[in-house]
Amino acid sequence: MDEIYRIRLDALEETWRAWGELGERLTDGQWSTATRCTGWDVAAVYAHHSAFPLAMSEPPPLVDGPAGQPVTAVEILRRFNSPGGIAHSMAETVADVAVADVGAHTHRELIERFVEYGPRVVHRLRAARPTLVLPWPASGGVITLVEVLRIVLMEATVHLLDIQRALEYPPDVPDLALNDTTRLLAELAPAVEFIEAATGRSADSPLPVLR
Repeated sequence: MDEIYRIRLDALEETWRAWGELGERLTDGQWSTATRCTGWDVAAVYAHHSAFPLAMSEPPPLVDGPAGQPVTAVEILRRFNSPGGIAHSMAETVADVAVADVGAHTHRELIERFVEYGPRVVHRLRAARPTLVLPWPASGGVITLVEVLRIVLMEATVHLLDIQRALEYPPDVPDLALNDTTRLLAELAPAVEFIEAATGRSADSPLPVLR
């Protein structure tokens, strides 16, 4: 687990660095470019994902009461993306929060969440226990830090691609992040349906598995 944790931290560090470097190059016009995330321009996607390094720069939340059995990243994401799950019921709220965040902060401040806060978060996490148990918001469950990283890294990867596609840039995401995200999304899909669709044995795709 320690090796997996280290790899995910390395991947997150590289990917957040890519977010910061890309943000430094954006023009005013590019910040307002529409993305494939409905209702979000590039700035809103930056605001949405930069909430992770910002929140993770604070001390981790404490588990209130007995921790119980930690759930995995796959279990959390399946629950959130099920019909009526948080990914659907809270979609408008999440979108509104990102747009409001853009209005309350400069582009420079959004970039600094990756350039300033990101490295500090990664440095602190390198000294943390991968098995540290944390509550996961809106789930009612707890999750280990190594699994938290899996979700954050997937979010960083998917949304970086959203921005690069919106700006008509070629996809440029660190390989470690792409590999970990690919495995996570494959695990989310029903196994038999995924295997048969991926090998051309079925025309019924189980995708998408994530909103």
